[in-house]
Amino acid sequence: MDFATRSKVYRAAARRKIRNLLGLDTDTYPPRPEGTKLSPSQGLGAATQAVTRNNAFDVANISEWQLDARNRLAQMLGYTKSEAVPETIAQRGPTAVESDRHDLERMTYYLRVRPDTDVPVTTVVRKDLGGPLPVFILLAGSTSGVHLGWGEAKVPIDHHRLSIGADMARQAAHRGYLAICVEQIGYGERGERDLPKKSPDRTIDVAVHAVLLGQSLQGLKTMDVSAAIDWLESPESPFEIDRERIFLFGHSSGGTTAQYAAALDLRIKGVLASGSVRRVREITATRGNANGEYAIPGFLTQFESDDIVALVAPRPFIGLSGSNDHIFPFDGVERVVEGARPAFAALGATEKLTAVRAPHGHRYYAGESWAAWKAVIDPKCGDDKA
Repeated sequence: MDFATRSKVYRAAARRKIRNLLGLDTDTYPPRPEGTKLSPSQGLGAATQAVTRNNAFDVANISEWQLDARNRLAQMLGYTKSEAVPETIAQRGPTAVESDRHDLERMTYYLRVRPDTDVPVTTVVRKDLGGPLPVFILLAGSTSGVHLGWGEAKVPIDHHRLSIGADMARQAAHRGYLAICVEQIGYGERGERDLPKKSPDRTIDVAVHAVLLGQSLQGLKTMDVSAAIDWLESPESPFEIDRERIFLFGHSSGGTTAQYAAALDLRIKGVLASGSVRRVREITATRGNANGEYAIPGFLTQFESDDIVALVAPRPFIGLSGSNDHIFPFDGVERVVEGARPAFAALGATEKLTAVRAPHGHRYYAGESWAAWKAVIDPKCGDDKA
C-alpha cells in the first residue's frame, strides 16, 4: 500500500472512530428503497415465526410419539450412543474441598469419550458415605467453568457467583449425593487453545465445524453427559451408585443441554433446568444464536422446546427462572411447561412437571432450586446440614 492510499485509510478510520465516539450514525450505505427487505433477519425471522412443526405430540399415542421423536431428535442432533466405556486417560486429585460442614473430597477423571476428545469429569463426595450413592450431575452455565460447582474461584467475577450459590455440586455433596461436574465444550479446561484463529464466542467454532460433519454442538454436549453416565455405571467407576436416583441439574447453557440430555437418555430420572427454558423461535427472534447452541438443521420443522420437555415425561421436570431474567423470562418458562403438560397428563405425571418463579434476574437460585428439587424430583434428598 503506497503512502497516499495509507493516509486515506487512516483518515477515514479516524473519522469513523470520532463519529462512533460522538454517537453519530456510521452507516455509509444509502437508505433502503421503500418496500424492500434486505436484512437477512427479516426473511429468516419471518420464516422462523411462520414455520409449523410437522410432528407435534399426540396425547392419545404419547408413548409411540416419544419413541419416534427420540429417534428423530437424535438423528437431527447427530447424537449417537457409544458401545464402549469411556477410558480414563488421566486423573487429578484427590483434593479436599473447602467446607464448614462435612469432609468433602474431589477427584477429576479425564475420560476419552470420542476419538481425540477427552472430558474432565470431577466428582465431589462426602468421605463418610458408602454406596449406593444417588447422583447429582451438574452442568454449569456459560461462565468460567464447572469449578464453580465445588466452590473454587478462578476469575474475579467467580467470587460473586459463589456468593449467590453457584457451588451446586458442593451443596449436593452435603446432601448426600455423589456430585458429578461435567466440564462443557468451550469452557474451563475445555476452552479452545489450538485453533490458529478462533472466533470471539467460545463455542461458535465447534458448532460450525460440527455441522460440517452432520453433527451439532448440542448433540456433542448431550453425548458427553451420556458418556459420563456410561462411565458411572461401568466397572471402571470407583463408585457404587443408585441407578434409580441419577439426576441432572443445569443452569443457563448447561440447563439447555440438561433438557436435551434428559429427553434422549432415559437413565436420567429427573431434571431441573435453571435459567434456560424458552421456545427456540422466541430465543432466535430476540437474542439470536451467536454461540451456535441452537444450530440444529431443521429443528423447528419437527420440534419446539415444548416437545423436548414432553420427551422427559413421566420423569420429573422443573423449569426455573427469575422474574427479571432478560434471557429466559419466566413467562417463557410457563409457555413451554404448559405446552408440555398434556404429555405429562397423558402419562399420569402432571404433578411431576412444574415452573418455578425466582425473584431476580439471570442467576443461580440455590434455595428455590433445592426446595423444588425435594418437592418434585427427589423427596429422599437430605438436608444441607445433615
